[in-house]
Amino acid sequence: MTRIDRYILREALPPFVFGLFTYIFLLLISNLLGQAKWIVGFPFVGLLKWLLYQVPLVINQTLPVALMLAVLLAFGRLARENELLVMRAGGIPLLRTTRWVFLFAVLATGFALYMAEFVIPRANQKVATIWWDELASRGQGLAHLAGQDVAVGPYRLFFESYDEREGAMRGVRLERWQGKELTVVFAERGRMTADRLLLQDYRVYRLDLAALGQEADAGAGAVLEGLLRAESAGGRLVLKLPQTREQVIARNAGELWGDTHSISYWYRRSQEPGLGPRDRIEARVMLHSDLALPFANLIVVILSLPIAIRKATGTSLAFGYSLSVTILYYFMETAGKILALGGRLDPVLAAWGPDLFFLGLGLILMRGLLR
Repeated sequence: MTRIDRYILREALPPFVFGLFTYIFLLLISNLLGQAKWIVGFPFVGLLKWLLYQVPLVINQTLPVALMLAVLLAFGRLARENELLVMRAGGIPLLRTTRWVFLFAVLATGFALYMAEFVIPRANQKVATIWWDELASRGQGLAHLAGQDVAVGPYRLFFESYDEREGAMRGVRLERWQGKELTVVFAERGRMTADRLLLQDYRVYRLDLAALGQEADAGAGAVLEGLLRAESAGGRLVLKLPQTREQVIARNAGELWGDTHSISYWYRRSQEPGLGPRDRIEARVMLHSDLALPFANLIVVILSLPIAIRKATGTSLAFGYSLSVTILYYFMETAGKILALGGRLDPVLAAWGPDLFFLGLGLILMRGLLR
């Protein structure tokens, strides 16, 4: 790293850190104020934990705007004071002076992809679980699912009511299809702990629709006997579920604070052979949206460099440009998602459209600067 590289980084890093922390703080306060009427009486520690788990998602959302602010402020000052002009006159091209900025943007893109795959889904799950299970219900988050038909991996779970005093589900029904065979478990009570479902006073029934294909001369009684049979009954049954209690609550009580699925999940989901058209569109929209946002870190650098150099932006203009681009980007992304989910726009174009638009704009503005 040369002296010029260190000089450029000293100019860019402070506004980047300032912008990142400022925008994170503003978004967290905005989320808190949006729920203000519900949080009266909530414990301070619980609220603090709820806000902290929102930070990973907010970081991914604010990285591009912080990067743009840093480039606008740093290179705007260098352009105003003719330092870039002196560097170019000394035989140092613009691309040489910006190499560490582009490298930083590439690293930010990789970091954002890592966060979207491994960190954000789990953090968003904790955000929803803390809200429903610790703040809104004081450990009774499952109460919000009473009367719903909840998907838990290959199972469908239903319970009529939730006894908050005992922390137990009442009137439980658990269903699972395997080919043409349906297994149904009825239970008087049920508890969910970690990834275990404990059922009390249960009875298991199996409905084998393949028995309908038996020869007619077998008789109606024989067909019905093979079609429906009670397998077992007892006092206690423990089942291992493919999802934890937290995941069930977060994904069904209300995903109010972001997606709880990773990029790889949406890819696998989009490749499932038996998936319906609407579900496949949703999977493709979410997959490409999660991929497109991290690359905005690189695109905003390409866009902000010519703006900073040509306009020699000051502090107020830099904030104005960065906020304007951010608002327009997220407006285009949201509109694209709505159109794609409604089947009126291709999911790939909807997700990558904002990136392509600003990339094209940046390349147009960049013409003539790299010579």
